[in-house]
Amino acid sequence: MKKADGTPGETAHLRRRAEERLSTTELEAVLPRTGEETQRLVHELQVHQIELEMQNEELRLARDKVETALEMYTDLYDFAPVGYCTLARDTVIRAANLAGAGLLGLDRSSLIGRRFMLYVAEENRVAFAKFLDMVFAGKTKQTSEVVLVNEGPLPFFVQIEALVCRSGDACRVVIIDISERKRAEDALAEKRRELEELNRTLETRILQAVDELRKKDQMLILQDRRALMGEMINNIAHQWRQPLNSLGLYIQELTLVYDTGEFSEDFLNKNSHEAMMLILHMSQTIDDFRGFFRSDKEMLTFGVNQVIGQTVSLIEKSFLNQRTRIAVTTEGSPLITGYPNEYSQVLLNILMNARDELVERDVDDARISIFSFEEGGKTIVTIADNAGGVSEEIMDRLFEPYFSTKGPDKGTGVGLFMSKTIIEKNMGGKLTFRNTGKGAEFRIEV
Repeated sequence: MKKADGTPGETAHLRRRAEERLSTTELEAVLPRTGEETQRLVHELQVHQIELEMQNEELRLARDKVETALEMYTDLYDFAPVGYCTLARDTVIRAANLAGAGLLGLDRSSLIGRRFMLYVAEENRVAFAKFLDMVFAGKTKQTSEVVLVNEGPLPFFVQIEALVCRSGDACRVVIIDISERKRAEDALAEKRRELEELNRTLETRILQAVDELRKKDQMLILQDRRALMGEMINNIAHQWRQPLNSLGLYIQELTLVYDTGEFSEDFLNKNSHEAMMLILHMSQTIDDFRGFFRSDKEMLTFGVNQVIGQTVSLIEKSFLNQRTRIAVTTEGSPLITGYPNEYSQVLLNILMNARDELVERDVDDARISIFSFEEGGKTIVTIADNAGGVSEEIMDRLFEPYFSTKGPDKGTGVGLFMSKTIIEKNMGGKLTFRNTGKGAEFRIEV
């Protein structure tokens, strides 16, 4: 509703509305109506009274609007989450909101009239002056990032957006604290530099790591092979002990018979023949063990039962010395195309693992059963013991490299891993494990 401003049109409009309101009310006879003049005067006074009431109502509505607008301005300006300032060309602060005063570390009344440039870090002042020149020279918003200092112990980063006022002698400034963002950007930049440095040296470090792992693998495999050779030397000792004793008896017998006078050429020839047979047997034992460690150069078709027999013959006596019997059962004459020495080494690894479990658990009537047969065009060999089996927690790890349940002086954990590699990678077969009712069983399928 417009306020009457004294113009003829507005006055007439206001008078007409007042007369309409007057016509709807009953006038009290407060004055004696004795003449036309009195009535006209009363009418004028009442119309004027109503005009004043309507003007008061319009003034009240206008005041409410102003107060609402002022409240909205205060909420938008003073309580904004970012700092607002009005700066003159010489950076004198003409106005600031509460957030802006808080960023600069002063109350608003103390801040007005101070130069904003005093709060800009010294190393940023030249750049900030150029930024303000661009703001006052153009009509578009300008943005800059500077470091501010206040009464606090540390400087902080802010983003400043500014736009020149219509008058051209001041500019509106928005100040946003971006210290957290800057710290995050700096941390990200540092991580990026570290990553770039890492990438530059990655290939070299990978080659070094691979070389170290290769050396470690070679060392562990060598240790495992040495342990196996130690087992073989022990087996050679068992194979030789009885023939050496017999050979010693033959030599002693020659002296004893010679002293009795019953020494003859036939007796000498017979003892020499027996001694030579023992020596040939010992020499054959050496050849058997030496052939066991010889690397196969090419794949051959060989009889599985023959390889099983040769492998068992190498270790049977040492196993018996540790109260462990080996029983071999065969069906037919299965053949395999592969590497016989490597296959024999797989058998030996499995047999020695079974023996170690039986000895460690001190099993009565310790025995290992080997069974060979053909099934579905494949040659199957199973090796089972009666040591009680393997716990469920480690079953899935038996064939992992370097995994071992033995002490560090008894194994490297490479044996079963290498065995699985030989059977599956070199010979295209399969090596699996399961617990039976009485113990563990390995199954070789080629």
